[in-house]
Amino acid sequence: MKVIFVTREGYNLPGARIRGYGFAKELVRRGVDAEVLSYADNLGAKDGKQEGSMGLLEKIKHNIEAYKKLSKEKNAIIILQRVNYHSFGPLFSRIIRRNRLVLDMDDWEIREDPGYMLGFYPTSKAEYLTRKIASLSDFCIAGSQYLADYLSKFNRKIYYIPSCVDAYLFRPNGQLKDSNTTKFIWTGTFHRKDDVENVKFIIDCFEEAKKEIKDICMDIVGDGIYGKEISRYILNSESKDSINFIGWIHPDKVPAYLERADIGLFPLTQSTRFNNAKSPTKLFEYMAMGKAVVSSNIGEAANIIEDGKDGFLAGDRKTFVGKMEILIKDERLRKEIGANARRKIEQRYSMEIAGDRFFSVLSNAYDIR
Repeated sequence: MKVIFVTREGYNLPGARIRGYGFAKELVRRGVDAEVLSYADNLGAKDGKQEGSMGLLEKIKHNIEAYKKLSKEKNAIIILQRVNYHSFGPLFSRIIRRNRLVLDMDDWEIREDPGYMLGFYPTSKAEYLTRKIASLSDFCIAGSQYLADYLSKFNRKIYYIPSCVDAYLFRPNGQLKDSNTTKFIWTGTFHRKDDVENVKFIIDCFEEAKKEIKDICMDIVGDGIYGKEISRYILNSESKDSINFIGWIHPDKVPAYLERADIGLFPLTQSTRFNNAKSPTKLFEYMAMGKAVVSSNIGEAANIIEDGKDGFLAGDRKTFVGKMEILIKDERLRKEIGANARRKIEQRYSMEIAGDRFFSVLSNAYDIR
């Protein structure tokens, strides 16, 4: 019985890279016939900031192609990664060809405040489709506690499996720093206005900290449709000479880049459905690299970090800046928290552990050996 992970994104984006290619690799290591069908990598669809340029006919074409590929497999187990335009190929394969279907969600891709007729019937097409697919699935897998609670309203079988991190790829290697300047780092994308607010928040926090402590710098590593807005904000900052806007780097080069940083930043400025639902990939990566992290006390981060032991949680800007300053001044504490963070990843959030969990869930539901 083949397991096929279906994603609209390519390897360069974390959803597909971790919950598609990563989970498939873990299943293969355990003797399961598993592969990935990526609309971007296998069918030529656009993803990331280019996805918005695709028209309806192009999306229909890719779904037809996906349906044809999936229909060639008999009794396949389709793991649908998120709900979006790519859901129809797997959905029709489920309905027409009777393939197994599992919904895997690690993100909120529905309007933030959809309307509800009669108080419960969603006017959002995306949420209606999500509910329908969740109910038609054999079971659902959630990347966050928030999503597990949400999906449990539409399917009785919900399993919580965080995105986790490849702890072998992301691990400290003892590389010496090239200066004594304390370096902060933020990695990610800025395709949403929320992302822009988050990055502006840490730029403001960094600027405030630099007024007290001069020997610090910060790297912004990422790309997105709001890249120019981020660039302008940095140029207008009083600390612009100490903030490096690196742009996009290949995911496989991220561990080496994180090695040169001291402190990871994970800001979330709004307690939205999107922020509460997201499985925090970059938080796991910071922690796996043995970096002390300052994170907003919102969403899944609050379930992962033990404040003061393996990271810092902050509820407002003043606290966020204060904890940044504590870590700047206390190198011993930085290293202790970073070591505890690495230990937690090894014990709870490595891809190997996620693979064991995924294999166990599928083995209990199907004959996959």
